[in-house]
Amino acid sequence: MLTFYSNKKDFKDSSFLDLFNVNGKTIRSGANRETLEFLFKNKKYFIKRFSNGSFLQNILNKLGFVKHVSNARNEFEAYQILKEIGVETAKLVCYGDEKKFFCNRSFVISEKIENFEQLDFFFSKAKYRKYHKNHQDQIYKKVVQIINKLHQNGIVHHDLYLCHFLLDLNSLENNKNIKIYLIDFHRLQKNKRVPSRRLIKELGDLLFSVKYFANEELFQEILLSNYDNKNFIETYKLNIQQRAKLMLEKYKNKYG
Repeated sequence: MLTFYSNKKDFKDSSFLDLFNVNGKTIRSGANRETLEFLFKNKKYFIKRFSNGSFLQNILNKLGFVKHVSNARNEFEAYQILKEIGVETAKLVCYGDEKKFFCNRSFVISEKIENFEQLDFFFSKAKYRKYHKNHQDQIYKKVVQIINKLHQNGIVHHDLYLCHFLLDLNSLENNKNIKIYLIDFHRLQKNKRVPSRRLIKELGDLLFSVKYFANEELFQEILLSNYDNKNFIETYKLNIQQRAKLMLEKYKNKYG
């Protein structure tokens, strides 16, 4: 079974295989996932392609014990949700989903955002330090605004780290209109309400990356004053800190 969608005319005549096998510059690569930058008809795009899970997972899928999940379709649906609630992200233009016997593959393509930097790199690279004094307050406030939009609408990102917030460097010229894009949302979930344990994990994971790369004290001050559910932050402050500490220890043990 093959599902193909595009809201970009340039891709209308392309097949699933044409796009899944496109060549480009590898940005990230994991066990069953790869992200590439490529040029198509003189325009730059990113493709994130997903391949088979483990052999056991495929067996369980076929037997009906585990529901097959298309990461590309999840990302497409999450993109629509983020658009509805006003969260900036890269424009998604195409996704494909192919299901065959023990061979499930999918991809999602988005337009490349020009002149950006991941927030973890922005706060840790020496070349950006000159911007920190004048902009970090507004950047943290913008991040908390995005989190508010997610949590107000029952949405959990599941990978809420600084590396998944992209700062539009051009927007630094106007401190009152900092633009930040949220990315890597193929695991995003929307429910009527977000359980406390999910919020603790989400906020703890973000705090961990702030601890490692940025100004923890300033961020916590801005989080407490700008997060909509202040009572939650005050009630579960210790739990959030414990989660952040745990993640920080794991990260340091793995990467130093």
